[in-house]
Amino acid sequence: MVIGTRQQVNRLPTDLSVSLKPVDSAKDLGVTLDRHLNYDNHISQLASSCMNKLFQINRAKNSFDPKTLSEVVSSLVINKMLYCSSVRSNTSASNVKKLQSIENFACKIITKTRKYDHVTPLLRKLDWLPVDKLLYFRDSVLTYKCLNNLAPDYLCNKFKKRSSIHNRKTRIHNSLQIPPFKTAAGQRSFAF
Repeated sequence: MVIGTRQQVNRLPTDLSVSLKPVDSAKDLGVTLDRHLNYDNHISQLASSCMNKLFQINRAKNSFDPKTLSEVVSSLVINKMLYCSSVRSNTSASNVKKLQSIENFACKIITKTRKYDHVTPLLRKLDWLPVDKLLYFRDSVLTYKCLNNLAPDYLCNKFKKRSSIHNRKTRIHNSLQIPPFKTAAGQRSFAF
């Protein structure tokens, strides 16, 4: 598979001299990578698979109490949806919207609410974050663990603190001399 921007990929000949043929996508460790790394195929396949499981769970939801239903949905759907989320966390808004629809449907199944009920209070009730915030949170936690050597060494070694590269101060703390303002609004506008 040849990976690059659209312009770079379009400049390549369709049949390379090495006996390789470019493909549009390839699957590695359960993640479908396409040639532009936008994860459209992967998210579409993931959404289809998760929705099929949710439809099956929805048929039997009245047979379970909410705690058991939550565990079933989490183990069969949410874990699959979040697998390798750090790899594809920079995906497009349309892909995040597809993932959000999966989470919304799962939430409505667990809480046994109707199709057109508003989902935000239900997400709060379950202590679930919206997908965009969840992806950001998971990346932030992984970064924190890497910076504090709480993650495996092969990940921690990928991060370097700015102070280890150079001694320049990149933030100006108290060196700005901002004159005091006469109004309270002006004083709140700047930190001094």
